[in-house]
Amino acid sequence: MADGGKSERTRLVQKDSNDSGLEAVGSTVQPQQDTDRAGRFSSKLGLISSCIGATVGFGNLWRFPRMLANNSGGEGCLQFLLVWLMFLFLWSMQIIIMEYAIGRFTRRAPPMAFHDLLGVKSTWLGGWISLAYFGICCYFGVIVGWSIYYMYYCIFYPLPTTFEESSQIWKTFAEESSWPVFLHFIGTLACTLVIWKGVDTIEPAMKIMIPGLLILIITSFIWSLTQQSAGSALAYIFTPDWKLFGTPRVWIDALSQNAWDTGAATGIYLVYGASMATNMGPVKTGSLIPIINNIVSLMAGTMIFCTVFSTWTNVSPGGDKDDLMTLLKTNGPANTGLTFIWMPILFSTMTGGRVMASLFFLMLVIAGISSYIPSIYSVSQVLVDWGVKREVAAVVMGTLVFLLGVPSAVDIRFLVLQDFVWGSALIISGLVFVYLFWKYGSQNFRLNLLNQAGDGTDWKLPKAWEWLLKCVLPVEGLALLVWWIVSTVQNEKTPWYELGSGSLMTAILGWFVVALFVVGLNVLFVRCRGRVSRCWSSLIDKQDDIPTCCRCCHREDRGGRQNLIVMTDRAGVPDYTYSTVD
Repeated sequence: MADGGKSERTRLVQKDSNDSGLEAVGSTVQPQQDTDRAGRFSSKLGLISSCIGATVGFGNLWRFPRMLANNSGGEGCLQFLLVWLMFLFLWSMQIIIMEYAIGRFTRRAPPMAFHDLLGVKSTWLGGWISLAYFGICCYFGVIVGWSIYYMYYCIFYPLPTTFEESSQIWKTFAEESSWPVFLHFIGTLACTLVIWKGVDTIEPAMKIMIPGLLILIITSFIWSLTQQSAGSALAYIFTPDWKLFGTPRVWIDALSQNAWDTGAATGIYLVYGASMATNMGPVKTGSLIPIINNIVSLMAGTMIFCTVFSTWTNVSPGGDKDDLMTLLKTNGPANTGLTFIWMPILFSTMTGGRVMASLFFLMLVIAGISSYIPSIYSVSQVLVDWGVKREVAAVVMGTLVFLLGVPSAVDIRFLVLQDFVWGSALIISGLVFVYLFWKYGSQNFRLNLLNQAGDGTDWKLPKAWEWLLKCVLPVEGLALLVWWIVSTVQNEKTPWYELGSGSLMTAILGWFVVALFVVGLNVLFVRCRGRVSRCWSSLIDKQDDIPTCCRCCHREDRGGRQNLIVMTDRAGVPDYTYSTVD
């Protein structure tokens, strides 16, 4: 592998192994045998179920309704929905396709994927992606714990029928007890044990959980539409308040929410792409998953809003609309309790409501666990790429996620802070993927990692897709960040440089610390590469035997310059062959 900054260009040739016209000259280099990886998905259904499980969860059922409420105005919410839907197609979907393609080609987690594609000095970029998502993982288990508690409560206790009663239940549990810490531990332990077993355990679990989850969501959605003021709620959701359309916070929240609930730029799809066979197309899968995800988000938001409007109509018929707007936005710190406070009230109006409520929070537990498993799995694969056994990596990451999540379990304000910092960081992570696309070579990426890869059944991307990623996505991300920073400095009521939940300085400080950490590790790795221990040396040697990318598809060897030919066997497993150039 050439690390010396030389500009390397060549072409990638990919053929099926039964092509007798291809004669390999030179020595064959086998790809790394990922003995510690969890294996590959056995079917498209297994992959799609696991990816839906990774995305359909708290981002849809907990975070989206509160983001929709927080960005609503006196007239309605449509201004947020329009921006959110735009970013689905012009941001999240494109990054997810990139992630799948990178993962399928490199078979690695983000740090080593960037190492293999762009060289050793770019490893820190993948490290940023993994650590930013790790920040989200650390409070994810806390929300799983909340769901477990509410499932238990609905089974054994009467459902609350008023906002005051439901708010008190939430406050007593989430803000005044130690139950969140214990349940955070239980949820993290369960997910770590599943990861211990690998993809072979994840796949069948998702095939069972995801259909049941979707059935429960659809049932609750349909029931919410039968409530007394459902029409008013729908009218409010789909009416714009154009005064808010020009505020940067709406746009930042819309983009970060779309990335959060689809999982774009988190590295999850990259890791799942590493377990993707060549007959599983990144373009088809990367287009289908986020669309399903956003449909579920809309259903979840509709459920919550219909419930709030109906309850308000029953309690305060003819009441002031401003009071209703306040009610939508004041359900615990930063509206964190919106779903947990209002859904029990909805089910209290149903015949057999306790059964339905218990099933709903069971659904939320399933949704949380189905997202939490891939989250820990994704970050644990970083250690697997560095030679740590999968079982050990799962335990290490599970332990770290639990310990670093305890502050969020103890104090919801800390959870809100983490959600703000690392939810917004997904925009930067998206720009990192765009940088890889640009640096790697847009045409090489489109042709070699997508259009000419796999078994040929995936959709082909046109040339215009390159310009979308090279021009539109970076402008979106950079313009939003600059707009948000300038607006915050000029207009915030409190000084932007003060630390606190939702402050600009808090986000910048968190991002800076993570960036400094991963850059420092990268510099240390580059400088000490020749003096590492025997264990790490063998790992580096293994990495050097694997072609870095389609952009760098030649290497300088003792025998001279060698070009790369990639062949795949019938199972889609690549076989790398270098042919010496005279």
